[in-house]
Amino acid sequence: MNRYITRGIANSLPITLQHQLWQLVAQRENEQSKANESLDYFHIFQLNMHNSQLYIKHIQERPEYIKIHKANVKQPININKVYIIREDDVGLSYYVMLLPEEY
Repeated sequence: MNRYITRGIANSLPITLQHQLWQLVAQRENEQSKANESLDYFHIFQLNMHNSQLYIKHIQERPEYIKIHKANVKQPININKVYIIREDDVGLSYYVMLLPEEY
């Protein structure tokens, strides 16, 4: 599956955090496949600093899903939210990681 990032992600989000978000999407979709749940195409990640630790809140609407993870990044990040969207075209599927203002 092809993965793409926007210019905003490339300029603002550390590569280690990008990799962690990709892993969370793959992990979630693997869980959904094993449970025979339909796959949601839209992943929302809210990033929050608390006590000098960055936390990632992974949200999906259908089926409803919320899970909080510790980020692999220690430095503060000035991004509050990241989207990962799966596009399914005829014979082609790919993912795009983008900032909300790039949607």
